[in-house]
Amino acid sequence: MRTYAYRLNHDLGFAPNPFFGWCTLACCMPRIRERAVDGDLIVGMAGSGKQGLKRIFPQLIYWMRVTESLSFDQYWNDARFIRKRPSMSAPTFMNVGDNTYRKSEDGTWRFESSMHYVPGSRQRHDGHVKIDTSVDRVLLSTEFTYWGGSGPKVPDSLLEIFPVTRGYKVSHDTKTLADFHGLIGVDNARGVVGDPADWNNRKYFN
Repeated sequence: MRTYAYRLNHDLGFAPNPFFGWCTLACCMPRIRERAVDGDLIVGMAGSGKQGLKRIFPQLIYWMRVTESLSFDQYWNDARFIRKRPSMSAPTFMNVGDNTYRKSEDGTWRFESSMHYVPGSRQRHDGHVKIDTSVDRVLLSTEFTYWGGSGPKVPDSLLEIFPVTRGYKVSHDTKTLADFHGLIGVDNARGVVGDPADWNNRKYFN
């Protein structure tokens, strides 16, 4: 079992998406989505950059144990995840649906309006789509704790689990990992504990 740790710049309930009984990572973090296997842990902490979640650094956002993985086509067509398709005119937890990508018959990507693609927006969203679809794999978990904006803080002694800035880190030190796993409660998955930290941020939601 490996532990993949990274920092989130924002937390919308989109990447990861913890709703409807599954924590899913379908967007962002392509290298983790490419390499993590069943049984591996993925842990996200509030970022320490100049924007976004700096205000709550070093607070934990979520952890998930990978229990399944699917291609984007499989994810889109799986009846278990219909409710994770984005609906931008619905309540917020539907705005942040991450089940958006699938391939056309000619092999090009199709996708819905989502937190990573807003038709007519002045902001460029094609970069998000390119990054998301660079790895055709969705990680899924039924064993997770998602704190959102109410997670515990990581003590200084365990900050080495995480990279200094962007990207991710895979840790192997047995003692440090044991202490960290105790902190996050890997034997006591709690599901959704709190709302995403950025749900009240007008930059993302009107």
